[in-house]
Amino acid sequence: MKKHFHLLLTIFITVTIVSCNGGKAPTVQSADNNSPHVVKKRRDDGTLSSLNPVDSAGYLNGVQVNFYEDGLTVHSKVTYEHGRKQGAAIWFFKSGKIYENTTYEDNKKEGVSRRYYETGELYEEVPFEAGEELPGRKRYDKEGNLISH
Repeated sequence: MKKHFHLLLTIFITVTIVSCNGGKAPTVQSADNNSPHVVKKRRDDGTLSSLNPVDSAGYLNGVQVNFYEDGLTVHSKVTYEHGRKQGAAIWFFKSGKIYENTTYEDNKKEGVSRRYYETGELYEEVPFEAGEELPGRKRYDKEGNLISH
């Protein structure tokens, strides 16, 4: 089942990249084309490390996808605008379940950041404003009971 999921994920990402780039290879951009493209980064062993959408100035712009060492399992998806974190950022356990879900504004955490147990239950909520943690952190047990604040 996990291999099937990885295959589907790989196909989905490939189709998305190709459709966003008009069929061009992700790391190729013609000199007269100012449209964004995706740069693939690989580890020394050849496994995929990340997919990095960049704008014409070379800044991260879009959803950067980072992978675990297997090159298939998504580790995180972080949204960028012109090189700065802006919008949704999600980190995943190797199982594929969400570990943390947070939002960035102008490269700083903003709003409530949520972390989860690997089984999917809410573990923690932490409020942020302009990158600073605010009072009001809440932790929960796996049954959803508030255990600290």
